Order: sequence, then structure tokens, then C-alpha cells
Amino acid sequence: MLNDPGLYGPRRALPLRAWPVAGESTGSFVNRLAHVNGLSLADFLDRVGQGEASVDPERVERYPQCTEMYVNEAGLRFLAVLADRSPGLLQQDLPSLGAEWLLAGGPEEAAEWRWPWEPLAGHLVRYCRLCGDDLGVVGEAVWLMSPDSWQVCLRHGYWSDDSRGRGPDFVHLAELPETVTAHGVRQQLAARWGAAGEELFADAFQVAVYWWTQMPDTVCWVQRAWTAGLDAREMRAAPLVIYPEAAQLAGSMLDFERAGQRDTAGRTRWLAGVEQLMVRWGVDVAEGRHALLVWLGRHRMEVSAPSRPADRRHLTLAPGHSRIASRTGSVSQRSCLTWQLGMAAADM
Repeated sequence: MLNDPGLYGPRRALPLRAWPVAGESTGSFVNRLAHVNGLSLADFLDRVGQGEASVDPERVERYPQCTEMYVNEAGLRFLAVLADRSPGLLQQDLPSLGAEWLLAGGPEEAAEWRWPWEPLAGHLVRYCRLCGDDLGVVGEAVWLMSPDSWQVCLRHGYWSDDSRGRGPDFVHLAELPETVTAHGVRQQLAARWGAAGEELFADAFQVAVYWWTQMPDTVCWVQRAWTAGLDAREMRAAPLVIYPEAAQLAGSMLDFERAGQRDTAGRTRWLAGVEQLMVRWGVDVAEGRHALLVWLGRHRMEVSAPSRPADRRHLTLAPGHSRIASRTGSVSQRSCLTWQLGMAAADM
């Protein structure tokens, strides 16, 4: 047998298979594997090891859309046997089975699983239903463990998020082509400039978060929210409606970084150009300038650092940015701007 579950573990795979989706949450996958075999989720968990679930079976069935399941090393082996896949392959597809998220306990410990109140990292976001159909996932919701609270499917033109059943599960982007374009720009930045491109988008997104928090009634954002069938002041709407401006601002930030002109005159020219964009977008310049000044302050090059050639293909962002921004995680973690969506305007 490929997997060794130990003396007390399952000896054979379940009769029917469910193949994991790349990036899927562990809870989502085990839920599908249980149901395809005619098992309730609670019955399935008894086969994966020790854990504490709700006494309400209906609540247990809601676990996959509410939080994430975690296992220890022995629990991973049990799950691998039941799924008829090696532990390594499961870990490739299910991020919460990664070594850094396994529960404490050595290989000789009893198999254990947990469903904490909140995921330890990331957000549970619905996987595109049409993509699921293409993979043969029928009749079951698939939940991804996403660094951000949203996902965009460019193939089918859908936006999904971690709303967990509050309002529409998906927003069709046919009438919001600017959001589709913005997501493409984000992907291009990452593909062309690597980590620096992703972090510049994160910075731009955080500036737009500040703007939305201060000015949620900006006309273009209200119109997009209504088009999507969302309330304009609902926090869920914010990432969707600010995406186009964030993508355009990221392009301007990239121009600033590539130019390498960080003296007072260079910063003033860049700020004036972005303020013209703000006027075009309908964002109040006086209200929104603060976030741009904070960003410029974090991206001021050290006096002793050499200037960067304009045609350099690999950007190294300023030390003030790199000391704060993370190389992994959500957009807020990858940015040097630390405010959070949902913070009160006065706290930003």
C-alpha cells in the first residue's frame, strides 16, 4: 500500500473518488469525498481521526463554507488512504495540508483533525461553478482557500468572494468589463515583474481601499456596485468596485519605480499626474491625497542608494516598502500600507 495509516487507520480507499481542485480548502474536499460516497460529513470525520464537532449534524454540514479543517501528520495519512492519493499529492492541491499548517504531533501520535472558528490563514471563496462543471464536480459547492477574499474567473467572467451565502454567490462580469481588464493587468504585473509587480498592485489596492473607506459614494463605485447587484456601502462590494482604479494606479506606481526619480521634483510630478487621474475617476483629490503621500514616503529611496536604470527588468522596491510588505499573503499583507478594509475612516 502506498500510504501507511498505522495500526488503527483505514486500510483501503473509499469506493468512489473525488479529485481535489487546485487551491481547494481541505474541508471542501473532504465534504465532497464524503458525499460522493453516501456519507455525512460527521460520519466521514470519524474515519479521519479524533476531533470535536458540533452535536448538531446540520451545523457540521455547514463547516466547509464557514471555516477550514486541519489535520496532524497521522490524520494526513488517514485522509490519503481514504482519498486514494499520496500525502504529497494532496498537499500539492490542498494548501491547508502544507507542512506549516499540520497540527502539532509526531508521526506516532494519534490521528487528529480540528475545525477552528476561523481559518488560520486566508479566506474561503467559492470556486467558479462552471469551472467545477468542467472538472466533473456536480451538485457540490467547491471552496478555495484564497489569500484574498475574492477570486476572478477570467475564463467564464465571474467574481466570487467569501460572503458565504449572503447575497449572490457569483457576480457575472459581463457588464463590468473594466473589472475583467483590471484583473488581467494584475496578472500581467505579476508575470512581468514578479514579486515587485504583485506588491505594487497591493500598494495600489490599499490606496484604493483608503479612498473607498473615506469616499464610498464616489459615483463610479456606486454604479459598479448597483450593476453587480450589491449595496454600494456594503464592504463586500469594495474590492469589486475599486479594482479598475487600483489596476490603473498600479501602472502609475510602476512608472514611478522604473523612472527612479525620487527627489522632490520627481515625486511632485508623479503626484500631479495621479491627481489628474483621480479627477477623471471622480475621486476627491483633497480627501485622497493623504494615502498617496504615505506611499511616496515609504518608497523614498535611501540617500546612499544608487539610482536604478530606467530599462531595468527586475525591480527592487525601496527599503521603506520592503521593511513592511510581506512576500506572501493577501493584498493587505503584501503592501507597505497597513490599513485594512473595514477599518473606521478615522483610524486610517
